[in-house]
Amino acid sequence: MNFKTPFLWFCLLCGIFVLPGCKALKEMQSFAKCDFRMKNLASPELAGISISSKNSIGDFGFMDLTKLTAAVASGNLPLSFTLNVEARNPNPIQATMNNFDWIALIDNTEIARGSMSQRVSIAANNGKAIIPIRVNTDLRDLMSSDSRDKLINFALNLSDAGGQPTRVKLKIKPTIMIGQFPLSYPGYLPVTKDFGN
Repeated sequence: MNFKTPFLWFCLLCGIFVLPGCKALKEMQSFAKCDFRMKNLASPELAGISISSKNSIGDFGFMDLTKLTAAVASGNLPLSFTLNVEARNPNPIQATMNNFDWIALIDNTEIARGSMSQRVSIAANNGKAIIPIRVNTDLRDLMSSDSRDKLINFALNLSDAGGQPTRVKLKIKPTIMIGQFPLSYPGYLPVTKDFGN
C-alpha cells in the first residue's frame, strides 16, 4: 500500500503550518511513501478459549464445548484476535506516525473499529516495524441465526495454516503531528496482504 496520492493533500495543509525543510515535514514525506501489509493473524480466542491450535470442532475438549454452548445460548460469543501490521520504509529518512484509526472487516462486513494512539517510528532504508492491533467483536451479533457449530467453524477459518488472514481485511487512517496540529489522511486506506499492492 502506497500513500502517494493522499500525500498531495498533505503537502497543501503542511504548507500552512511548517517550512518545507523542517524535520516533521521530512518524516511525514517519508511516511507517505511507506508500504503496509497484514503480516499475520495471531492469538485468536473464542469466548476466552484459544483457538490458534484448533482446526475443527473435534479439537475442542468437553469443557471448552460446554463453555462455547453456554456462550451461544446467552447470546454473546466474543471473538478476539491480533492483526499484526508490518510497515516498511524504503526511504532514506525515518518515518513517523503518531496514531491511526482502523476498521476491521470479515468478508467485507465491518466487525470492529478503533484507534491506535501509540507513536510509531520506522527506520530509514527499508526499516520495518510491526504494529499489533487487537480486534474484539461478537460473532453472535454478526451471525445471530447460525448454530454453535457454524459459528465455531467460522472463527476457525479466519486465517490459513500459516496465520495469514484469509477473510479478514483492515483499513487505516494515519495521523501525524505537524507542530501542534494533528493531520489525518482523508478517508480510510486498505492494508493489503503484500507490500506494493
